[in-house]
Amino acid sequence: MNRQSGGGVAAKVVTLGLVVALTSLLARMDVSVAGRDAAFNSFACPRFNPTRALPVALEELRAHPVRYQGRLVKVRGAYVDGWEMSALHPGPPVRDPWAADGIWVEGIAPMTLPTEQVVEMTGIVSAARPDAVSGKGHLGKWPAQLCVSSVWRL
Repeated sequence: MNRQSGGGVAAKVVTLGLVVALTSLLARMDVSVAGRDAAFNSFACPRFNPTRALPVALEELRAHPVRYQGRLVKVRGAYVDGWEMSALHPGPPVRDPWAADGIWVEGIAPMTLPTEQVVEMTGIVSAARPDAVSGKGHLGKWPAQLCVSSVWRL
């Protein structure tokens, strides 16, 4: 006995329509970073006006992350991404991306920027607690995390 009825076919047609609609929306998203903001992923860090951000040196942010907890900052460095890696480092060149000598970065679509691209990032800081066993980012090695609102190539 055939259990597939008109309702089963209708569900498949609706599902296929949703897949096509979502695929076309994704295909229309502009992921270019040439002279403007980079594309962001589905973690959707909130957008803010970069002119309202506090300029902070990467070394200062790394040395005193709790001072900037929850604040909108603007920071420059070399962005490095890869397998389980998304960080802003001093440089370029970046001697060892796993040395955690920068800050962890959230909110950038993978493969958006060339490796070690010098950028200015604006975003909200989340600092690791000084008394915590681990910090932010992959394996908790990072003293701070930046939820990125905007990225500009330099």
